[in-house]
Amino acid sequence: MKAFEIVDRLEYEYINGNREATITGIATDNRRVNAGCAFICIKGARFDTHSVFKQIVEAGAALIVVSSEWAVENRGTISQAGDTMVIAVEDTRLAKACIAAAWYGHPADKLITVGITGSKGKTTTTHMLSDMISAAGFRVGTIGTNGAIIGDEIHELNNTTPDSEELQMYLAKMVEAGCKYAVIECSSQGLMQHRVSGFTFDYGIFTNIAEGDHVGPNEHASFEDYLYCKSILIRNSRVGVVNCDDAHVRELLEGVKTPVLFYGEDGNRHGYEPDYLAVNIGKTFEDREPGTTFSCVGALTGDYNINLPGEFNVGNAMAALIVADKLGIKDEAVKYALTHLHIKGRIDMIYRGPKLSVCVDFAHNGYSTKNLLIALREYRPRRLVCVFGADGNRAISRRTLMGEASAKFADLSIVTSGHNRWETFEQIFKDIKVGLMRGTGQYIVIPDRKEAIRYAIENAKEGDLITIIGLGHETYQEAMGVKMPYSDTEYTLSVLKEFGYI
Repeated sequence: MKAFEIVDRLEYEYINGNREATITGIATDNRRVNAGCAFICIKGARFDTHSVFKQIVEAGAALIVVSSEWAVENRGTISQAGDTMVIAVEDTRLAKACIAAAWYGHPADKLITVGITGSKGKTTTTHMLSDMISAAGFRVGTIGTNGAIIGDEIHELNNTTPDSEELQMYLAKMVEAGCKYAVIECSSQGLMQHRVSGFTFDYGIFTNIAEGDHVGPNEHASFEDYLYCKSILIRNSRVGVVNCDDAHVRELLEGVKTPVLFYGEDGNRHGYEPDYLAVNIGKTFEDREPGTTFSCVGALTGDYNINLPGEFNVGNAMAALIVADKLGIKDEAVKYALTHLHIKGRIDMIYRGPKLSVCVDFAHNGYSTKNLLIALREYRPRRLVCVFGADGNRAISRRTLMGEASAKFADLSIVTSGHNRWETFEQIFKDIKVGLMRGTGQYIVIPDRKEAIRYAIENAKEGDLITIIGLGHETYQEAMGVKMPYSDTEYTLSVLKEFGYI
């Protein structure tokens, strides 16, 4: 691929160099520059690769992308780049996404793409929709919290929404595997950093937004910034699918020109009439397993069952079935998928026995902890035990509200470590305790996560439902900057086996 070809869909200012140079790869790390590569300078939180422009030229980069702001002040430096093609852009992260898309042959052009964003429900909605598509006999790939899933292959990811080059690589793999559809979880950080730029989504789903979540020094500066980043997905989609019950829907859609389909349960609550309305929401309980029922009226009419408890799953199902309907997926496939769900780390009942049951879930803030515990009550346990740890270096409100939710909706809370990151357990627990004091449930503190899980199982009473939350599907636990291999599911199953439950 020639240098001019890899930037063909990019708005840029050409400064100098050889447009015909052959590109051999893409790089953003100055320690990994290869001769002939396209290097995109990024101003990061700790290091700005614009500062080593000369080193990148000397290493043999064929194309260097710089910010327009930097280019204005460094024309003299750029003029010494020789044959290296240099271009300036307003946003180099956006440029990287566009260049990555070109490098992999614009795979999104060959797929029907669906993006899903929201504080809660992204993973569940992603798997609901992909299961519907699969049940209809089509090949679909997913990218999100549970990895990049293409057929039987599961590739672990470091982020819910991976880096733009990695994302484009997996989209290309989906095309190679014969997929027709791609369903992608879009985190607010991923949207802000243009990880899913470089193409337009066919459908963009917004599930909800929670105040206080993802706002802090290491995430979003304000709730307004968080909300705007969520809206980027709808702005970059051909059709939006939006939960009009959300209290912030009007702010979300301010200035958005994308045509939108609305869904909800409350009718015209915030000034938007739902095109798809969920009614007759109910509960089922068969063979010790709870489920949820609802009907859809409006642009689509039908009765549906979900083999998971929790009214919040109705919203997730509505979003998924709307897109499935627009894709022409038959209702039989939609209904089959919703009654055969198993989502790793989402109300994941890893053990059901006569004495006790164990559920692993990714709930990691107050909102999701509350909803999970209310849903688990539908299993009718004699006692609900919640083992949880809150994350360090994240918004303090998360840990306080987790403590409050567990104290109000669980019978016993066992507070332990989550991803402490660079904070101590003692620092994190001090904030959790503020929330715990707002409820009436009992609690004990066991800092070591393995010991906490072992205690819950060893001291289980007849009819206990133990839920272990915060890490869910994840295969590591982080402390002092080190990610140690660990899985709640694997460790819990080993303890259950040790005590003779399995």
